[in-house]
Amino acid sequence: MATAAIHDVHDVLAAYPGLADIAVLAHEQESIGQTIVAYVVPASPGFNLGELHKYVRKELPASMVPAAIMVVDAIPLTAAGIAEPQALPAPDLHGLTLYRSPDTARQEALCTIFAEVLGRPRCGMDDNFFTLGGESIDAMLIAGRAGPVIGREISIDDIFDAPTVAELDQLLDRPSSVEGQ
Repeated sequence: MATAAIHDVHDVLAAYPGLADIAVLAHEQESIGQTIVAYVVPASPGFNLGELHKYVRKELPASMVPAAIMVVDAIPLTAAGIAEPQALPAPDLHGLTLYRSPDTARQEALCTIFAEVLGRPRCGMDDNFFTLGGESIDAMLIAGRAGPVIGREISIDDIFDAPTVAELDQLLDRPSSVEGQ
């Protein structure tokens, strides 16, 4: 992972007004490879992590959005004054796969909706709804939000039958039974 990408993520987080301290590190996990993880110290008790996620997704290209943003009380430093990775908590990257970015506006919209509903910093084309902890209520929320955005009705069964954005996108290319009536 390029050091420049880590610095760019750090710069975007540093511009966010609600943070007192930040560390951005490359994290290696076998199932997804190397990814960016951000550690943040809120500046006040009313800190809203969801708002920070929205800000980061708006300011950074999808490939640079941290796989996890961890809220910590303090950033432990080495004697040299740099973040001490071993002293920071391990991020929860359960369910994430190697990130594959969306290619179309519809895929981008679906990835964003999946991430927001499932409470993830980002969702790639191959991240699985069930592996990310999705349940029936989440499928209902995704279907309800995605339909109006993409201009086509989506059912809960569609999400269960095509649990990744890539699969759902392919399913949406087929004529629907609703359209055929």
